[in-house]
Amino acid sequence: MLIRDLLTNESLRGLFSNNFELTNFAIRLGRYYVRAGHEITLAHLLDQVKKNPSEKFLQELAHLENE
Repeated sequence: MLIRDLLTNESLRGLFSNNFELTNFAIRLGRYYVRAGHEITLAHLLDQVKKNPSEKFLQELAHLENE
């Protein structure tokens, strides 16, 4: 897969009802990784969004962070 294809939202299109929800989800997930001290690339972040596109996943991460 070319890096150009990886950074498009074509593979993410059906996971969220609009691009604003996708962006908000990715920002919140990225913030979690930064606060947790993980180094993350955009490609890895988008991969995580594809694998776990649910609000429940973010809630589980927040719960882990609070413990």
